[in-house]
Amino acid sequence: MKRVAPLVVLFALLFGSLGKAQSDGFGLYSGFPTWIGVQYQVSNFRLGAGLAFAGLGAGADYIVLEQAIPAAPGFDLSWYAGAGASVGFWTVLSNTGIYVFPHGLVGIEYAFPAQPFSVYGELQVGFGIGTGALSGVIGGVDFNARAGLIFRP
Repeated sequence: MKRVAPLVVLFALLFGSLGKAQSDGFGLYSGFPTWIGVQYQVSNFRLGAGLAFAGLGAGADYIVLEQAIPAAPGFDLSWYAGAGASVGFWTVLSNTGIYVFPHGLVGIEYAFPAQPFSVYGELQVGFGIGTGALSGVIGGVDFNARAGLIFRP
């Protein structure tokens, strides 16, 4: 394990600044479990909040890796990966509590040429933890998925 950690850090430093995925700006997204949400991103740090199927949720993510995908001239496609955590106040099967979701994420973004917006799709995989009355009702390996629109400044 001691040998792997420096390699991960080196990889992140070498490839973390190549390309620009997840554009800075304000965005809207929808997916599972969040039906509708808003986000704001500055540099590699993103904050979001939304209405989920079981209540309200919010999260913070840090984009560690970013890379342009060379497809064709003028075709601005990038992938990105990172980590984050979400927290929600949920009610599931008449049980109410806080749901915590630390996760890794990977996504892809397409920036429309000469337009102030881009679209993206993202998958998050992590381990959910239910607290309060949600403890034992929900939790374990879990995923989130989202698609969104980012308005670039």
